Amino acid sequence: MKLPSIKLPSIKMPSLKRKKRGDDDEDDEEEFDLDEGEDEEDDDDAYDDDDDEEEGSAWERMDPQRKILIISALAGGLLLTSIFGGAAWFLLGSSEPKPVAEQRRPDGSIAIPTAQVSGGGLTPPAETGASPAGEGAPAAPGATGAAAPGATPTPDQVVGGITASQLALQNEGTGGLSVATAPSGIAQDPDHGRVIPFTTAEAYKGIAWIEGVEALARVPDLALVEKGPDGRDMPIVARNGTRPMDAYARPVADADASIPQVAILIRGIGLSRSASITAIKSLPPEVSMVISPYARDPGDWVIRARLAGHEVFMGLPMESANFPFEDAGPLALNTTKQVEENMRTLRTLMGMVPGYVGFLARFGSKFGVAEGQLKPVFEEIKGRGLMFVDSGESGSGAMTRIAAEMALPKAVVNIHLDRTPTEGEIASKLLRLGALARSQSVAVGMGDPYPHTIREVKNWLAAQSPTKLRLVPVSAVADRQIIQ
Repeated sequence: MKLPSIKLPSIKMPSLKRKKRGDDDEDDEEEFDLDEGEDEEDDDDAYDDDDDEEEGSAWERMDPQRKILIISALAGGLLLTSIFGGAAWFLLGSSEPKPVAEQRRPDGSIAIPTAQVSGGGLTPPAETGASPAGEGAPAAPGATGAAAPGATPTPDQVVGGITASQLALQNEGTGGLSVATAPSGIAQDPDHGRVIPFTTAEAYKGIAWIEGVEALARVPDLALVEKGPDGRDMPIVARNGTRPMDAYARPVADADASIPQVAILIRGIGLSRSASITAIKSLPPEVSMVISPYARDPGDWVIRARLAGHEVFMGLPMESANFPFEDAGPLALNTTKQVEENMRTLRTLMGMVPGYVGFLARFGSKFGVAEGQLKPVFEEIKGRGLMFVDSGESGSGAMTRIAAEMALPKAVVNIHLDRTPTEGEIASKLLRLGALARSQSVAVGMGDPYPHTIREVKNWLAAQSPTKLRLVPVSAVADRQIIQ
């Protein structure tokens, strides 16, 4: 059965019309085509423009008094914020912080924060940055200075243990440990800083290093140490009677006893990397090195010195009558302390590193004449098999006399080579040292690792005939000097 076809009437969609904006002719109309998306998007934008125009005109339609209130509120908020912010800055941030960067002193030195004094076992240090002869010693990390090589300022008073004329190296007595880093709880003024030398590595260029030197035996010798109360290794006399001053001394070959002997000490090792390495590497191994207790990691400097064949001493700071112009630092033996407190300080120094022959006094014009305080110190040094060297800085000679009365192995510095560190003055002092050795058979000189000192000592020693004057380590002249 065939169904009849049904013809549906056609439906014409009415066109959407609107008035165009801005068109004065109301009869002009725009017809929207539902199939064209672009026209639809244009219409949406047109409506958005209408909305924006309405929103933007809200501020213009706002009542003027309301506008004034809103502006006043905003201005008041900004004013209050400024007032409170300024008050907070004044109360909390107006004081200047204490400087932590370098502080240059009148003598050209720089005060810097100090590092922990280390002790315990020793590890041979890596020779980083080592340079061959003629290229100078490597510079100390962070060391600064602008003095021309060889420049010498005019003499001045001693400040913190260093004079303006002493250009190249801080002395050992300068305070350098903060309360937090001083060993065994030894406290000091937290504002004290350590003084670093003004000389740079450039000043040591041209000083030849000595190669092929036979190193001394490694330290410590376990037969010569015991554990102290704080766990540090303390020197002792071995059961077979061997003393540390004998075991750690540089051996001396037999020679004609009639040949005059001269011994030289270089102190302040460890305070300046450039100065210390140059002194250790360039001076003959018979020259004895004195490690400063204020050095950064003194144990490494003991190893460096012994690897180059040098025997070592430890610096022993003592109270000066000229304080504060001569400041021996927080590790100094002091007459204002009780005997037991000074003994604890001494044991702290003894336990810093192993492998040293004895102690070299630093300053001591006040402590060195306090016999009641000095004798227990000397008894402890003697009982542990060490020797004592009087630097001669006290000027009284009392320490040498008391050491002789107690039979403490001793030596005394006869001549300071570089109180005025000029070439001519150092050369003159070396001539006097040689003359004294020839007249008294034995003489001891002492200097600091200044560039001029190292050069003049090297040149003077090279000019000496070994049959007329012999260089020996300080340990070889113990108890052999004429004490006046």
